Amino acid sequence: MLQPKLLQKTENLPKDIGMSRDLLSEELEQIKASEKHYRMLLDESMDPTFSFYPDGTYRYVNKAFAVGVGKTQQEIIGYKIWDVFDKDEADKRFAIVKQVFNAGKTVEVEVRVPLTTGNTFYLTTVKPIFSDIGDVETVICTSKNITKRKQAEIALQEKHDKLVQAQKEIETLSGFLPICASCNKVRDDEGYWGKIEAYFIKHSDVELTHSLCPHCMEALYGNEEWYEKITDS
Repeated sequence: MLQPKLLQKTENLPKDIGMSRDLLSEELEQIKASEKHYRMLLDESMDPTFSFYPDGTYRYVNKAFAVGVGKTQQEIIGYKIWDVFDKDEADKRFAIVKQVFNAGKTVEVEVRVPLTTGNTFYLTTVKPIFSDIGDVETVICTSKNITKRKQAEIALQEKHDKLVQAQKEIETLSGFLPICASCNKVRDDEGYWGKIEAYFIKHSDVELTHSLCPHCMEALYGNEEWYEKITDS
């Protein structure tokens, strides 16, 4: 037979359990609402955001990341990085993620996403997230689209390269050019003599065509009947 105090506690137990269940249920609903809110913020962000497990499996990706690689979130979350990118690109990307898992330090890197519509460039921050015991639990990546800036940099570099090439050509064609007073051949930088046409074709973008000046035309064809006719007319 139960003692009076023990019986009283037993009688109160269902009520306490009921209250605890209500509190837990309320807290659970708050957690779910909070998770839904923050997931919505991440999903609607214009900046691609994604996280990894240590083996290269995508733990989470937002809509911006999925759209950026031409897939849906369902086609990425739970799959490995090698399922999303080709092996060379995936190996290169995961090497950075693995480095952050091992070192536990944030790194920043530029990445290129090749698409059928052209290359898209991102500046990506790769950050470790630590567990309660101090291990790196996951790595989260946030990317900023820098395609316009990168395209401007590439265009500027191309212009710079053209200017450097033009400067080299100008330097090549400047100064004294040794030319034979008899046959008009020129001597190149290696000491060989050749036709002046060949020299200009080799050292510049000039394309040469041949014609005759009036003096040479007269000297060559001045006595020809057909020449007299065209000059008289």
